[in-house]
Amino acid sequence: MAKSFFRSVTDQITGGGSKTTDIQVVQAINRFDEEHSKLERLKREFDKYTQAKLVFDNATIRFFDFICSLTDFSKWPQQRTLVQSCTDIQRTDSEYLQRVNRQINLNINSSFEIFKKMQIRITDQDRIQHDYDKTRKQYQSSIKRDEKIKVDRIKNELDQLKSALGLINSELRDELPKFHLDLQYHHIQFIKELFELNGKYHKNLYKSHTHFMKNLQEDVSTSLNNSGNVSKIETESSITDYDKQKVTYCTPLSRPKRTDYKVLHQARVVHDYKGENEDEIDLIKDEYISVISFENEEDNTRDSGWEYGEKLDGSIGLFPVNFAVRLYDNEEKQ
Repeated sequence: MAKSFFRSVTDQITGGGSKTTDIQVVQAINRFDEEHSKLERLKREFDKYTQAKLVFDNATIRFFDFICSLTDFSKWPQQRTLVQSCTDIQRTDSEYLQRVNRQINLNINSSFEIFKKMQIRITDQDRIQHDYDKTRKQYQSSIKRDEKIKVDRIKNELDQLKSALGLINSELRDELPKFHLDLQYHHIQFIKELFELNGKYHKNLYKSHTHFMKNLQEDVSTSLNNSGNVSKIETESSITDYDKQKVTYCTPLSRPKRTDYKVLHQARVVHDYKGENEDEIDLIKDEYISVISFENEEDNTRDSGWEYGEKLDGSIGLFPVNFAVRLYDNEEKQ
């Protein structure tokens, strides 16, 4: 595995005997390198988490869709409540994934920006260190050759570089520990944000479940009082409402313009895209969308370079194929 940039900087500072070493700076850069590796792993692990969460959410949609088909609507008026609860669960899952993906990615990216700024300082130190060691070697060679004029000139350059190296090492001895403390504070804020989002997510799920159970208990009481009878008018009305909701209960926030489609797979947007025509949708990098079928099965192809997508807000439209990457293929609903 190739060395990271920061590790190579450390190697150059602590190389052979001809190189000057500042142990305190070397140790600080070692820790800097370790922290950068942790941040890179955090990014990888978070991407795995969001993808796994998306797979689980898709499985949840299919599972609860099937659950809704188990009960006979004519025997149980609470079918509408069940459908609404499934809608709330799916919406809660989708909103959480969008928010955690946007907010945590923003936090991680800002951490990388902090590292980039300090990297500039380490690069400057490495350059001065290299120039100083190179000039010192030339100075020692000139002394051996007894080249007085050259010795005086190089000695002047060496003194300037030594002063510059001492200054930047002194600054890094202060800046790198402060950087570590600032980064720790940044990580603490990140953890707080993550647990706050996760806590709200589970709280909203709890509300959906308890609301359904409350209605279910009320339904049991009503059924006992009415000997389990349901009026024909209420049943027919409920069946009509259920048939309408069955198509869209897994659609978050709004009803799509098309209902004659199936979800092919989920995808993550990798580039921003601004729709140029009315039948196109706008895309924002790192958001999740559903890739859906074309109106005609024979048109359901990527060959033309376009796909149909559905966003979290329910909007549907075309987008360029290479602006999103597939994450997970849905199984066809039975």
